[in-house]
Amino acid sequence: MSATPSREDLSRLSDFLAPTKIAVVATVGQDGMPQLTPNWYVYQDGRIAISTTKQRLKYRHLMRDSRLAVCVLTEPLAQEYVSVRGTAEIIDDESIWPVTEAIVRRYVRPERVQARMDQLRTEDRIIISLKPERAHFR
Repeated sequence: MSATPSREDLSRLSDFLAPTKIAVVATVGQDGMPQLTPNWYVYQDGRIAISTTKQRLKYRHLMRDSRLAVCVLTEPLAQEYVSVRGTAEIIDDESIWPVTEAIVRRYVRPERVQARMDQLRTEDRIIISLKPERAHFR
């Protein structure tokens, strides 16, 4: 995928990210080393969205250096994957809650969604939003 993704590339990315998988998120640590964490995500409106808290390293790293890479793979053998890079946007207002709920609905049984959302609303949460600038498929 180039800096200006084609419709075909975006369609392929959307199709690959649609099933529930885990995203491995890479941020740049203060010492320049990558820091990796597995995360739940949703892909909507051409962006990968990840919910986290302000207490997590990835948030602090992104506040200093907004470069972000995300790798999503098929399980169990990772025979297919997409690696996406770009500049993260931090969303820190009430608009995070519908996105957070969309993420939770992908990973939590329907009868547990409300309890999970009630718990998350007690935390200092933000959304990390990534518009893919580059992607590599395998």
